[in-house]
Amino acid sequence: MRPRQLIPLLGALAVLAAGAARAEPYLMVREGAKCSACHTNQTGGGKRTAFAHIHAHDIEHDLDLLPVPPGVKPFNGELNSYASIGGDLRVQNVTVFQDRPDRLGRVPGNTAFRRHVQSNDSRLFEFLVYGQVDLLPDFVTLYADEDFTTGANNREAFGMIRGFLPWDTYVKAGRLFPAYGLRVQDDQAFIRAHTNYTFQTPDEGGEIGIQPGPFFLASSITNGTPGDKDVAATVNGYTMLEDVPVVRHLLAGASFARQSNKRYVGGFYGGSNWWRFTYLGELDFINDRTLGSPLRDDRYAAYGEANFLLFDWLNLRGVFEFLKVTRDRDRTRYAIGAEPFVNRVIQPRIQYRINNGPTRQPSFNQDELWLELHFFL
Repeated sequence: MRPRQLIPLLGALAVLAAGAARAEPYLMVREGAKCSACHTNQTGGGKRTAFAHIHAHDIEHDLDLLPVPPGVKPFNGELNSYASIGGDLRVQNVTVFQDRPDRLGRVPGNTAFRRHVQSNDSRLFEFLVYGQVDLLPDFVTLYADEDFTTGANNREAFGMIRGFLPWDTYVKAGRLFPAYGLRVQDDQAFIRAHTNYTFQTPDEGGEIGIQPGPFFLASSITNGTPGDKDVAATVNGYTMLEDVPVVRHLLAGASFARQSNKRYVGGFYGGSNWWRFTYLGELDFINDRTLGSPLRDDRYAAYGEANFLLFDWLNLRGVFEFLKVTRDRDRTRYAIGAEPFVNRVIQPRIQYRINNGPTRQPSFNQDELWLELHFFL
């Protein structure tokens, strides 16, 4: 059975030159679970929980292709009953295609394929190590998220208290990613980069959240702009409903953030699944009156993705993004990709992404072919 499964896998990888959609919330919608079910960080991302390791095969639909001898058990990250680790390592090869500018510096717009190879590079895209120490298991936790891609760089470091208050209430303080929107893996997504909530923008402060039943609501208060007297505040809430008629699971949520007295963002998001399809979407409105801000002219950002689980193991993904910018400087992005789990700890990806924007800005009008190998714990 495995060789026959491998043939369509290789065929699909060869045919689908697919784009940079690396979002993981689709797994949350497909399985009908909250972010906190699979991640120590209650708002998603980072170290995976014991639940995620125990149910890895059901969540990932992995092929288990590697000829691992019977009796070899995968490492689940547990060092002892109090300490555990996790990690993500991504290696990529990216080919960028771009047309040569004319004598006025313009390139063709709204184009799916461009003629010239601008660059081809392999790189260590990401090397993250997570550490968790349960000072009082299920009650008090220390957590760290370290980025070793180009040196030691701390992304998150916080202490978290939970289990003492009703509604599965938690409180955490330290350096954290403020709670906002769908935490898709692609930091270049317009809904991430243009709302200023990416995996490169942690902030120091605190967060409180409640999680009664299918509901989740969290609010964070952080420093915001360094060196001033103001603070930034976010509110993010969603519900994950299971066994909904027609569709299996239904996600509906909203976020609002006050980033300063001159910049606000807010939006809605949702997702569902039907048969082997899982789909997500988010719409964010941006109000920026900050003098000199490079994002001042943004108006709104939209994101949509559709996933199809082919053969019950090969996830095919299509992504559409739109960024509304004043003075007819809108940008669009399309991506298609394939990303099977060949093993519970290895996931290759191939994706092709089409970028279109103002024709006087060649860097906004490029196509990208991404090949990625992802190891994770």
